[in-house]
Amino acid sequence: MPLTHSDAWQYFTRSSDKKSATCNLCGANLTYMGSTSNLLNDVNNKHQSSAFSNDPQSPMSSFVSTPKKVSASESERITCTTVKD
Repeated sequence: MPLTHSDAWQYFTRSSDKKSATCNLCGANLTYMGSTSNLLNDVNNKHQSSAFSNDPQSPMSSFVSTPKKVSASESERITCTTVKD
């Protein structure tokens, strides 16, 4: 599930002047001027595994990096279907 704007404050602490926020995960100090988009970009781009640790969905890499094992006959069928004369 994507993070919403209010979710940003789980990962950031607003400065006393309310013009910046510090990432609680990496300490980056980012500009905050009324919109949390910049803050959410930091979380989504740099801390995805931390931000989505409670997400019940598997990461896309688990589908891409793990080849599916198929039998020789299934492999032949796929090849013949793909490479038709």
